[in-house]
Amino acid sequence: MKDDARTAALPHLPSLDGLRTLAVVLTSLIHLEPDLVPGGFIGVDVFFVLSGFLITSILLREHALTGRLDLRRFYVRRARRLLPAVLALMAVFGLVTVLLTPTVRDLVVAAVTFGGVMTYTMNWASVVGHDVPWQVDHLWSLSVEEQFYLLWPLVLIFFLPRVRRRTLLALTLAGVALSTVAQAVVFDGTHSVSIAYEASPLHAQGILIGCAVAQVFARRPDPTVAFEWFGRRSWTTWLGLAALGAMAVGLDLDHRPAYNGGILLASVAAAVVVVGLISQDMAGRDSTVRRWFSSAPMVALGKRSYSIYLWQNFMAWALTPLLRDSLLWVPANVVATLAAAELSYRFVERRWMSPRPPRATRTPRRQPTHRAADALR
Repeated sequence: MKDDARTAALPHLPSLDGLRTLAVVLTSLIHLEPDLVPGGFIGVDVFFVLSGFLITSILLREHALTGRLDLRRFYVRRARRLLPAVLALMAVFGLVTVLLTPTVRDLVVAAVTFGGVMTYTMNWASVVGHDVPWQVDHLWSLSVEEQFYLLWPLVLIFFLPRVRRRTLLALTLAGVALSTVAQAVVFDGTHSVSIAYEASPLHAQGILIGCAVAQVFARRPDPTVAFEWFGRRSWTTWLGLAALGAMAVGLDLDHRPAYNGGILLASVAAAVVVVGLISQDMAGRDSTVRRWFSSAPMVALGKRSYSIYLWQNFMAWALTPLLRDSLLWVPANVVATLAAAELSYRFVERRWMSPRPPRATRTPRRQPTHRAADALR
């Protein structure tokens, strides 16, 4: 596979921060008001598509510039981006466990949960039938993502020098199909939400769709050309958003349609939105949808979406004894979660998000642009 050194660098796009806001709102609503948006779980799939696109774009750019992938650098960046904030959450979780329920069983559960979260293997606890404390049970999605990104750079290292771009894209799409079919078969055979929804190979289609979009993006040195058709037709972005909205209120995680193509359709709709926003943002096209997602409130919340996602369940758990049946339930959760997320973002995430520049006086080796990675979940 011949890389083109002109492969487009991916700048930080404000509209994609706004899309993160939509994703985290959907995931928060299903935890707070599941009857209102039973399909709010598709917010996770929006995150998956966006993450797959951004990270694969960065990896392809690095390979185009240097002819290799620096695995150590990639994994260190992922650790710096993700671990500090989740470690802060788990420290609070452990402290509360010790203070409120200091039984041997609870301490053991807390210790095992801590290990599962910090090693990004917690999704498998639910798959094998173990209950995870609901303050942190939503972190299964981080495990699925990081297990994928442990392997994906290795896949690219193997295939990039050996196959044509079209072949790699075809293999990626084959992975989408395989994951989707396997998810449907497993759910039809077991009727287990935990297995069909949280097992990493069965929920990889969204990330792989994002990876496929990134490969199309990287095929053209001018990124505005790759998705020009979408850039000129903002209605496609609205169509993707309408599809996501319909699935948010129409899908149900406990029933077959979610697994027999529902999650795949949500991921495709998310990809359409991602493509539309990218093409409009990078071409500087003015549209209502682009202005909305690039607005200051949407961007600000999107930058904090990782911390919001981390703290939403914990705050709901903390407020349940006092406010679960009160009209203040949703407003109190919103305020508490945003406050915790702001603290996490300001004092944890931003301190570790990017490494400090080296003091060496020699000219460093040319490195690919990684600005988009700074905002990755």
